[in-house]
This record gives sequence, structure tokens and C-alpha cells, in this order.
Amino acid sequence: MAVTTQDWLQAQNSVLGSALIEPELVPKLLTETSEEDFSGPCVTVYKAMRRLFLTGAPVDVVSLSNALGQEYRKFLMELMEITPTAAHIDHYIQLCREQARHLAVQSLARDMLAAENVDEMRRLLEKANGLMVERPSIQITNMSQALKSFMERHTRQVSYLTWPIGELNGELYAEAGDFIVFGGRPSAGKSAMALQCAWHWAQRQKVGFFSLETSAEKLFDRQMSGVARISMGDIKRNTIPDAAWNHLAAINQDIVSTNLELIRAAGMTVADIRAMTVQKGYRLIIVDYLQLIESSGSNRTEQVTAISIGLHTLAQSLGVTVVALSQLNRPDKQSKNQAQDMSALRESGQIEQDADIVMMLRLEDADKPSGDRILDIVKNKEGTCPAIKLAFDGRYQTFYKAHQTGETMAEINRIAKREKRKRAEQAQNDGQFSMMEDDLASLPPGW
Repeated sequence: MAVTTQDWLQAQNSVLGSALIEPELVPKLLTETSEEDFSGPCVTVYKAMRRLFLTGAPVDVVSLSNALGQEYRKFLMELMEITPTAAHIDHYIQLCREQARHLAVQSLARDMLAAENVDEMRRLLEKANGLMVERPSIQITNMSQALKSFMERHTRQVSYLTWPIGELNGELYAEAGDFIVFGGRPSAGKSAMALQCAWHWAQRQKVGFFSLETSAEKLFDRQMSGVARISMGDIKRNTIPDAAWNHLAAINQDIVSTNLELIRAAGMTVADIRAMTVQKGYRLIIVDYLQLIESSGSNRTEQVTAISIGLHTLAQSLGVTVVALSQLNRPDKQSKNQAQDMSALRESGQIEQDADIVMMLRLEDADKPSGDRILDIVKNKEGTCPAIKLAFDGRYQTFYKAHQTGETMAEINRIAKREKRKRAEQAQNDGQFSMMEDDLASLPPGW
């Protein structure tokens, strides 16, 4: 049924009339509504009620008449007369808010039809999307309710976001509605790791990968390198061998059934990303990368702050996990091999405030671009903040846990010593020795 201005006025009158009939309902009115829910003389009365309440004065017809002038006394009396009962104030408040939003969006739609350019249309669309976000209701939980909820929540099986690097599963407890920031300097490999995570996550839920700088074709090439084990060099040169094509054909069904979509997102705003997330039904989205999203603001700090708040709000309001890649500030020469803290997030401290989890990927040795990486967990609201050493196989665009642990190196050293003794015993030979079979069998997995 179409909403009219008259319907909205009736709802406004009922809400204010209920509060005048029963003044103890004024706090409820002020916490569950806002100025935007009222119009005309009703918004004037609403503001006067709020001012009186904040000063501790009684909110009744007499006080409001004194505050607004005697010309409002008749209007206030009419509000009380046309409201049959205050018992239905919850229903009146819901109607008032819904109808205010409905009419406001209709007005914006008319403005969009008259928009003179795309920028004006985008600004109006962002405003309309903002109006469609339901204002969360206030929830109060006493200790009896909290204990009951605790017992119910913690006696059932729980499921968190899993990771392709198994060591992260016991450290990061990410779930729907979380905002995760993944930082890294250029060429650290954050996009490659994000693609690896996207493929892993898309086996269980629908994932949208919003790329603001790389085409879907290039992203898919990199994914197929890891998924189908095809050398990135062969892909770039179009020299994929027959065996690789045969393997690709064998896993064809696994690839097409993976619930992942790659979106070329250049020029998109947070509102655009939100709208597409809702339209496509994504349960997890990845944004590569945060600083490239279009945003309004007089400077970069204001723009990035608005982007961070927008993504955080998107995650919480839609119950969608949001993973946003972020560039880091360049370190000075003295700290180029050291872990950076959250202050390294480029252009805005708002990012570190909004994020539930912040991870930063860096080269272990900045002078060795093909060397191992360190993944620093620098913020983890519900867990520890470890640093995990990763190896990166550039040929197949794949990260995995580095094997150079202390136990592994000790085992390698023991094998090397045994080999050295054998070489000494057979010094009369030409010195060309291969490692013995028992030595080969004792090598740790992965070596």
C-alpha cells in the first residue's frame, strides 16, 4: 500500500500524543526516534520535548506551552484528543519511522530523475542507501537473561571462519559481521594471499572479490596457477603444457562449482559495494584495496575515515564478513625489516579503530623480494597476536607455512653431519656422493 504524507502525519500525531498522555513514555520516545521522523509543527514539539527532558524539567502540556508559546497550546491539546490510548506507542513509533523513511526515499528518487550528472546521482544514491539502513533498537539485558543466553550459546557447536594457513585457525575467531583489515606494502603479496583465502572461503559460502585495480582475467590467471598447479610463467607466455590442460579439464567441475565472483570495482563507492553485496547475496566480501574506494571529503584523511566507517557499518548491518586490503606507510631504512604497528595503516587512524582483526604481511628481509614473509597479527579482539612465518611460491602464487622451524633445522643439521662423516670415510673416491636412502627417508616432510 502506498504511503502518503497524511499517513505519516497521523503516525507523528499518535506518537507525540502518547507521550503527552503518559509523560513517563518521553524517554522511550527520545531514544527510539529522531528529528528526521517528524515534520512541520510535530518536529518543533519533538525538539521542545527533548530540550525540556535534558534540563530535567517536566514534559507536559503546561511546560511545552511555556516553551513554545501559547499558540501551540491548542495543537498540543488536539494531539492528546486524537490519540485514543498510549498503549500502542511501539506500533506508532514503528509506523512513524517507516513512513518517514519511505517518503524520504521517494523524494530522493524524484531528485535522481532530475539529476544533471552522474556525480549528483551517486550522491543521492548514497543518501538513499543510508536511509534504508534500519536504526538498531536499544536492547537491555539483565544478568538472568545474560546467563541463560551464555548457557545456550556455549553448549552448541560453533563455527568460525577457517583459513588456508592452518596455523591461523586456532588464533583468529572471525565470524559474520566482522571487519578484517589485511595490510601490506606494495609487492608484499597481500593480493595473492587474499585470492588464496577467497578460494578457500568460497568452498563454503558465497564470496565477492571487489578489485579496484586488477582485471578479473588477471585475478583468475593467478588463481588458476595455484588451484590447477600451472606455472605462472607458462600462463603469462601462453605455453601451458598438455598435461596441465588435462589436469585443468579433470578439475573443471570443482572450479565452476566454487561460489566466488570477481568484480571489477574501479570507481565504486562503499554504497555501490553495499548495494551489490545485497543484490548478489554475498556472505563474505574482499575489497582490494580500501584506499582506492571513491569517497567524499575535503582531504584524504576524511575520505579514508569515511570509507573505513562505511565498510565497518556494512559488515555489522548486513551480517557480512568484510575483508579489506590496505596499503601501509613506507618504513624508514632503520625499520624496513621490522614489524609495523597499526599506525602504519595509511592515511587514517579510523581503520585501526573500526577493525576487529588487523593483519600485516611483510618480507622477512626487505632486500630479498622472493624470500619468506612474516604475517603479523597486530590486532585481535578475541585472541592472541602471533607472528607467523610464511613461504611464498611465486611460481604457483601460493602461500604456505614455512618449514624452517627450530626442530626442522636441527634435523637437517643432523643429516648434514652424518653425510659429512660418510664423505670422510670414502675420501678415496671422487667426492661425488649422493645422499644415502636412509638419509633421504629421514628428511622432514616438505624437504
